[in-house]
Amino acid sequence: MKSTAIAIVILSAVGPVSNALGQSDRSSAPPAPAELIRRFAEGWDESLWQQKFRGGAGYMRAANDSGWQLRMRVLQQLVIHGPDSIPVLLKVLKSGSAPERILAAQTLGFLGPRVPGEPLLEAAQSDADPAVRLYAVDALGMTGRTEKVVDWKTLRQSERNRDVRRHIDYTIERAGRALDPAVVRTLTQWDANTIDSAKLGKPAPDFTLTAATGETIRLSDFRGKKSVVLVFIYGDT
Repeated sequence: MKSTAIAIVILSAVGPVSNALGQSDRSSAPPAPAELIRRFAEGWDESLWQQKFRGGAGYMRAANDSGWQLRMRVLQQLVIHGPDSIPVLLKVLKSGSAPERILAAQTLGFLGPRVPGEPLLEAAQSDADPAVRLYAVDALGMTGRTEKVVDWKTLRQSERNRDVRRHIDYTIERAGRALDPAVVRTLTQWDANTIDSAKLGKPAPDFTLTAATGETIRLSDFRGKKSVVLVFIYGDT
């Protein structure tokens, strides 16, 4: 592009969620896993999904929605609990509401090889909600193993949802590589009290990420330059 501008798309949140799990999340012990699920169930409003997006069912939530903050705090604290969260999440994965099952499937991927593969495989094969199937597929790949060999080709052929099929392809590409423990450490050490530091219409806070090439990328390196930054916030996160 010859002339471009920095474009940053960020969800800004307001409302009571900042107190849903307290402002001292990092310094005090998190609530028990079952209590975290209960708080998520009470605080998450599924009706806030936009009903229409480009002529079809949408994945987007309003820019002023604050439920995503609660969801991220709960996910982090469930991961902090580690193995103690697994029995609760497996129960939710089987019998919880759709939003709870989505959260459970996603969180289990961060809890490593102690997570049994069979419940995740069952969810990937037969859950009625495609988002649950998608995260169950991701979690299977992230754990690096399953209780039995997964026939990914057959699973992909039987899957009608395009996004789930793509994530099956991503999992196949992982070739059995488990999630790097450094990713889990980063998640558990993240200060959740900084969650609402980005504001619509304001300069984005600086951050540092590692590119796929291994180089370190800092947002501040691009300030004042004619670049475009596109931030895609995944719909169920």
